Amino acid sequence: MWKDSKMRDDPVTRAQGEAVAWPLTLAAAALLGTVIIACMMPFVAIATVAAATMSRAQAVTAVIGVWAVNQVLGFGALGYPLTAHALMWGVALCAASIAALFVTRRVIGGAAPSVLRLASAFAAAFIVYEGLLYALSLVEGGGSEMFTPQVVLSILLNDAVWLAVLTAMHAGLLRLAPQVFGPAPALRLR
Repeated sequence: MWKDSKMRDDPVTRAQGEAVAWPLTLAAAALLGTVIIACMMPFVAIATVAAATMSRAQAVTAVIGVWAVNQVLGFGALGYPLTAHALMWGVALCAASIAALFVTRRVIGGAAPSVLRLASAFAAAFIVYEGLLYALSLVEGGGSEMFTPQVVLSILLNDAVWLAVLTAMHAGLLRLAPQVFGPAPALRLR
């Protein structure tokens, strides 16, 4: 990727590369996920990983970008109905995802995320995300039947698997290509 060692050693150029490499990789993973599992986009996992691995501005941009790609693919290629109701739920998914991101950042705090802190942040983010969507379903007067224990557990398991995969992918990319993704921080248990 780097044409010569002068570019590779330039801290500004390197930081710019690091600033876009992981968000683009996360978006590509989300794109693939949208195509493979159309209605089970792991927004909480994406918000949690983004919050834990990026600056606030990068994380918000990445989550909104992933959501936008999901919506374009959903309405454009997967046949989501183009109705006011569907559009409202699309916007709600984005808002709930951003809320999950901020909850994650709050739980993690300024420290480097540990496995325990990341899991706690994910749990809190999932509760907020699902809670906001459930509240909307009650206010809106429809859709609360989609919040059965079986459905919520299925979404939780999907997001938990995606969280593990995305976290492992991030750690692997940091170790395999630190010149592109940045140096790998040590992941602590607590």
